[in-house]
Amino acid sequence: MLERTLEKPLYLQLADGLAADIQTGVYPVGHKLPSVRKMSNLKGISISTVSQAYAWLEDQGWLRAKPQSGYYVRSSTAGGEEPRLPVSQPEETPAEVTKADLITGLLEEIKLPSMVNLGATVGDASLMPHRQLQQHFQKVSRYQMHETLAYQFSPGYMPLRQQLAVRMRDTGVHCSASEIVVTHGCVEALTLCLRAATEPGDLIAVESPCYYGFLQLADLLGLKVLEIPTDPQTGISVEALELALTQWPIKLVLLTARFSNPHGSVIPVARQKQLVKLARRHDIDLLEDDIYGELAFIGPKGGDSTTADGAHSSLKSWDTDGRVMYCSSFSKTLSPGLRLGWCLPGRHFRQVVKEQTFTTFSACTISQFAVHSYLQNGHYDRHLRKLRQTITDNFNRFKQEIRRFFPEDTLISCPNGGYCLWIQLPDGVDSAQLYHLARERSIAIVPGTLFSNSDRFDQYIRLNIAVPWSDKLEQAMKTLGQLVAQLAKQRLNS
Repeated sequence: MLERTLEKPLYLQLADGLAADIQTGVYPVGHKLPSVRKMSNLKGISISTVSQAYAWLEDQGWLRAKPQSGYYVRSSTAGGEEPRLPVSQPEETPAEVTKADLITGLLEEIKLPSMVNLGATVGDASLMPHRQLQQHFQKVSRYQMHETLAYQFSPGYMPLRQQLAVRMRDTGVHCSASEIVVTHGCVEALTLCLRAATEPGDLIAVESPCYYGFLQLADLLGLKVLEIPTDPQTGISVEALELALTQWPIKLVLLTARFSNPHGSVIPVARQKQLVKLARRHDIDLLEDDIYGELAFIGPKGGDSTTADGAHSSLKSWDTDGRVMYCSSFSKTLSPGLRLGWCLPGRHFRQVVKEQTFTTFSACTISQFAVHSYLQNGHYDRHLRKLRQTITDNFNRFKQEIRRFFPEDTLISCPNGGYCLWIQLPDGVDSAQLYHLARERSIAIVPGTLFSNSDRFDQYIRLNIAVPWSDKLEQAMKTLGQLVAQLAKQRLNS
């Protein structure tokens, strides 16, 4: 029986108990709960109290009310596994990039400051250690003024490269500072590696869906793209890639092993090793974008990292002959405006240094000195722990709000880290149409069509979860859910 206390109303006590029963499977998916009257008799409380509890559980996404029938457990909130997003099935032939202009146009609109930013995967300024960074910029400006105002040539500031070499051990990569090139962000790192390893007209393989920046780079460099089937949880299909390598002259594979963009997949260790062996057997290069690698969600027991297989290693961990080119940056963890990244180009090191020397020389000198000072003082790991806890909490909150506001047949990815949430909308809902409707209401999202050279992801959207939770953000999620329901209803009635 429930107890009347001042701390928690009876209806919330009942709701908490029922939610626990749903999580443990007492009430399985699709199960009808006892009627309001029957639950009232069972618990010895009023009908209005039960009605309040059921209504609260419906608002929170645990239950779904059917008119003239009762309350049922929603499938997306059951204690068992949630429905999984399907493995992608891209086109089986190479193609030139056709969406570069579309991507550029949409990104310009997403950047508008008036928007609720659920689009661009950039950590909100309030989540970044800007005040501490400011102190280190002031410090190096004062005590190393002449050095910070001078050119810093490729491959970059040696003390910073030494610190990066130490940090690379956390990904299972044992390298020396002399193997690292400091770059003007991760995009330059990727571009330099692509220029070093390919020529215009070459064919590269990518995940499907893949980060739209990969498609933009391919277009810029005149490369053709072949999309490979990808599992939203375990990443690129090694089997499909192996088959493609026997059919097409693939020069390089561009992918993310940890917390990919957009679906947050992690390639398990066994498959990471298979990919490196496959690349060696076919004598091709692997270009690894690990920009989210340090952003694992906090584990279920409050530990420092997720328990996902593969989350603690990179493809570069298993590289023995320099064919894995590794790229990352501080854009997602410290500030995008630092424009500070790095790469381990492996066997293409000399060509990458040559390319950088005759284009940008190196990354911004004062940024290299300031970040070196910041890392040297031990601030970074403390900041990372706080940031990772925030995005872990945000993911759970976003998932809860989607259950609450979106139609029941909406499916979401289950990432283990990063800033991306990949969402499959109900049948017939066009993400581009949703994008325009959301934009009219000052909400920025990214339609799934940007993440492929085909139209196979028109039913998907990507949301950015690296934003502080607020009433305004909750209202934006509610509005999005209403728009999705509206479009789904229009499709049914058409």
